[in-house]
Amino acid sequence: MIEELEQHGIPGQGSKLRPYAMSIAGFDPSAGAGLLADVKCFEQHQVYGFGVCTALTVQTDTHFLKNQWLDAEQIIEQMMVLLLKFEVKACKIGLIKNSRILLEVVSHLRQHAPEIKIVLDPVLKASAGYAFHDWENGLKKLEPVLRQIDLITPNYPEMLSLGGKSGAGQLTAIAQHWAAYCPVLLKGGHLEKNKGIDYLFEGSQHFELKPDILSNFQKHGSGCVLSAAITARLAKGDHLLQACISAKKYTAHFLNSNNSLLGYHYED
Repeated sequence: MIEELEQHGIPGQGSKLRPYAMSIAGFDPSAGAGLLADVKCFEQHQVYGFGVCTALTVQTDTHFLKNQWLDAEQIIEQMMVLLLKFEVKACKIGLIKNSRILLEVVSHLRQHAPEIKIVLDPVLKASAGYAFHDWENGLKKLEPVLRQIDLITPNYPEMLSLGGKSGAGQLTAIAQHWAAYCPVLLKGGHLEKNKGIDYLFEGSQHFELKPDILSNFQKHGSGCVLSAAITARLAKGDHLLQACISAKKYTAHFLNSNNSLLGYHYED
């Protein structure tokens, strides 16, 4: 099918009112995380959201039962039919089977949409506790990916796991190492000290992003929402730091939208 589209071509979309953003992530039936959460977030930012599925999960906001992975060819086929027709400004990548498939997907994105902004949210474990990955030599596997993306958004445990280090004292060293390849947003929700403060490492610069609202209710998929909000802001032309600041404010409202585990999105 892709070959036929490439052969015959697809007419351009012409004048459009909203920029396009893409989520490449898992399908969560509860819509709290993954594709559905990302697309809801895109739409509330006045960005048209596309969804490319990487895994079919069986879960709620509190329980994760199982998942079924899609391979690289299935993911790329979904992605390419959209890229051939639409000018996608930004893309968020979430849950994906392994680093090999991740690299294939990112490389295809860069080849067919060289100017696209790519945000990687490395999902290693579901909020319900199910572990998707235990990557050894994480940086070695991620380095070819980091060279091709515009931001990676690990939380505290993900950075320690992928960085192959232990202890909070290693976080800055890992982040600075990664920032030599691409900007890093270290999400502070899992930090015991300075909880809720995110840290953006961009080249040699280091920015501290403090929360506007200190009282938050825990939410299923909050990490997905933050990275999707950043992606939406980048699609609209924001610089990275401003996109992160705006996305953090959006996520705070999402966290405080109610006292359940499933948050409500609001118009940005």
